[in-house]
Amino acid sequence: MKHIALILVAVVIVIYVGLIFIPIDPVERRPGTGLSGDLASAQDTDWSFLQGRTQAWLETRTWYLVPHSITVSAWADAGDLYVGCVRCDTKTWPKHVARDDRVRLKIGDEIYQRRAVRITDPAEREKIMGGRGERPGYALFRMDPR
Repeated sequence: MKHIALILVAVVIVIYVGLIFIPIDPVERRPGTGLSGDLASAQDTDWSFLQGRTQAWLETRTWYLVPHSITVSAWADAGDLYVGCVRCDTKTWPKHVARDDRVRLKIGDEIYQRRAVRITDPAEREKIMGGRGERPGYALFRMDPR
């Protein structure tokens, strides 16, 4: 019995370490762990290549060391990059960002290291959202360079 318990503990440790280091990209609504791919060579980029809203993948840091990544909608406005969050109070990733704002964002095949800054000023939200800034349960994050 002791032998089986040791094997189970070893298997759990191997899986845990694998989740920390082996990237699993999110798919649609299924979250992932770390993002796969290479860092973009230009981290201080001009976001004008984004046309309207685009699908992106956001990786946050967790307190238990396994990265958490999800699919998000991103867009550029006046040179800044933004990510929105619908029903944000029910989601896990904004809680991770509140604890540690360092994120990685994958757009296309490139990964950008950013700092997620939550926009709370109503006037700034109105300007960015184009008159839809005060939506209940909606959070807005600006992705600043690290």
